[in-house]
Amino acid sequence: MPINVNKQIEEAMERGEFANLPGKGKPLKLDTNPYLTPQARMANRLLKENGFTPQWVELGKEIKKEKAQLERVLINLKARRERLVAILQQYPHRREAISRTFEQERARVIAQYSEKLDNLNQKIQRVNLLMPTRNRQYALINRAQALDCFQKACPSL
Repeated sequence: MPINVNKQIEEAMERGEFANLPGKGKPLKLDTNPYLTPQARMANRLLKENGFTPQWVELGKEIKKEKAQLERVLINLKARRERLVAILQQYPHRREAISRTFEQERARVIAQYSEKLDNLNQKIQRVNLLMPTRNRQYALINRAQALDCFQKACPSL
């Protein structure tokens, strides 16, 4: 007769057997990777204890930070556009001057966004070469698709 482990766990939870376990509410300590060789585990421990971080970890942090910065660039330009739309409702006679100024700003921001996308993809390629496991690699950002999304999210006035 097969043992239903899930059922046994659920029954134990209902009885409150897991309610007061030591470490409740604290993060799990997952310092050791069971799949690493003892030599790799020792090397990682020595690096960690001496404040060294693998380059791919640092690059991963930079990639996340730069993706967030790109998102903020779009959010800021969209907010600027919304403010200008409100101004245009009050002063419709200034439409041409406001639109021209916004288009110049938008073109400058799109050029910067495009350059940052290229730099980010280069960084992603670099980190993927250094990454010890393939399943944690970053996908490249489709530049054309990202720029298209940018322009749809923040169209001309």
